Amino acid sequence: MSTLTSLARAQAFEAGRAQPIATVRHVHVSGRPLVFVPLALAGEACAPLAAMVGEDPRSPHLLVVSQPRNRTQRFAFAGELADVIVPYIEECFAEEETVPAGRDREPRIRYADAPQILVPSRAGISLARLLGRSTRFRRADGDYAVPAAVPLLGRWLTFLAERAEYPGACLMLAATDALALHWATGQSPVEDLNIAALLGWIDPPAGVTGQEAALAAEDPVRWPPAGPATDPTFDNEVLAPLIAACDRAEDIGSERDQRRARAALEQALAAQLQPTWELMWRAVDLPHPPPPRGAVPAGWGTHPAAFPPDAQPPPGGGAPQPRPARGPGSRAACSRLRARQASLAAWRVRCAC
Repeated sequence: MSTLTSLARAQAFEAGRAQPIATVRHVHVSGRPLVFVPLALAGEACAPLAAMVGEDPRSPHLLVVSQPRNRTQRFAFAGELADVIVPYIEECFAEEETVPAGRDREPRIRYADAPQILVPSRAGISLARLLGRSTRFRRADGDYAVPAAVPLLGRWLTFLAERAEYPGACLMLAATDALALHWATGQSPVEDLNIAALLGWIDPPAGVTGQEAALAAEDPVRWPPAGPATDPTFDNEVLAPLIAACDRAEDIGSERDQRRARAALEQALAAQLQPTWELMWRAVDLPHPPPPRGAVPAGWGTHPAAFPPDAQPPPGGGAPQPRPARGPGSRAACSRLRARQASLAAWRVRCAC
């Protein structure tokens, strides 16, 4: 944290409202982002519980897994998620443009647009990476077959999560990172990881200070955690009995009981996701600083996290990411580290302009 940022935090605490710390926008904001709010079962490495996803703030897609430990249901969830995310990404293949030749380089073709998936925090990116790793090498035929779109979803989630590791990447973006990059609040950087508290400082309700709005954001009933972890009290008192009711209804075999139990579970999970969903679109609608004059949007052109033609998976189903035997080799790891360091240097130069 720089001295100026520390000063801005002190001023924000005194004023009761977040202070801007950037005069230009350092991230690209798409005109049509896709918001993805995932939840996962506590105590499991990658057991998706529910998700709210979509491009329209008024009509989100609610996806629910009634038994996250059930492999078949997990991959059915991944298939439903693929039906939303993959078409959104493939719409970016419609137009191409030619990038002029640079120094010692030939002209190249790239897509004119790129997807932008917004998640509440970096924990959502980590879950997307795990979900991609668990689905990208699955097969749509043979034993333990999964829906045909699931491996493709896994490859795209892996690609987007890897690009999110580069500074300034915008293809998969954590809302808390983007907001904290442009505003300083009167709380600690750790507390800024709570999107409800962060937005409370940036855009508090009328007649309420940032401190009061951030304090109200700590109420897990009014503002449930933004995921992927859920509140422990909700897990013990609400979620566990509902999942047990779904299991009992499935054992009995009564379709009416199954529908009733699943409807109750969906209602409870929707109540957990809806506040974060609204916060995400509220963050999108905030007045953002203008982009740097004459600059290519960060992440869309010169940045390593751009959306290149070779990012499109081959029609035959081959994976653009290799299957590692024992992790990346030393040469690949050094190359990756050098690319990130170069990206970080370029990112710092852009932010200083």
